[in-house]
Amino acid sequence: MNRGHNRETVFGDDDDRRYFLGLLARYKARFPLRLYHYCLMGNHFHLLIQLAQPRHLSALLAGLLRSYVHYFHRRTSFVGHLWQGRFKSPAIDVETYLLSCGRYIERNPLEAGLVKAPWDWPWSSCAALACGRSDPLLDANPCYAELAAAPDRRQQRWREFLIGDDPKEELIRRDDWIVGNEEFRWRMHQQAARPAPRGRGRPVRARESARRAFIPQHHEKT
Repeated sequence: MNRGHNRETVFGDDDDRRYFLGLLARYKARFPLRLYHYCLMGNHFHLLIQLAQPRHLSALLAGLLRSYVHYFHRRTSFVGHLWQGRFKSPAIDVETYLLSCGRYIERNPLEAGLVKAPWDWPWSSCAALACGRSDPLLDANPCYAELAAAPDRRQQRWREFLIGDDPKEELIRRDDWIVGNEEFRWRMHQQAARPAPRGRGRPVRARESARRAFIPQHHEKT
């Protein structure tokens, strides 16, 4: 997740959002990753991704954000910092929190009062998962697939989950680098405490190498 500097607008219109999603498709082709959920708001975005090589996360996001900055400068003659700083990338427990994190991401437009239902927002993964709209950016989500065997039943259950309550939401909103149960949190802390293995080039922080997927933690309204 990242937001605009001083919470300024980063996606001024639909053309900006289309360009960003086009960049995302290009970087998906360059890095082996799986995209499960996403949402573009006015002043921030959310991506829930799983990388085959977590150490590639920094290069992936740095390239994506830098490419968008170049586009934004050309289009608007804007000068200065566009993003608030380094992106946020907490690790999540795929087994128990993946769908709850997806729910949190896709409810952003609803929470901001922009739509009456999450699947009405055209710039997120929600319409694909809740209504069956084709979205080539998305990868098969194993947790979502387990909701039901039939596609229409899965979509119905996802809609029900989106508009219902989720007891895991409070934990997801916390400003922490781990989202998961106690066992998962203990395991991530243990891995983060280990010294990073030596190798060529700049060392990779053990904390980042332990991450399997990444989500935003702060909800913002446009």
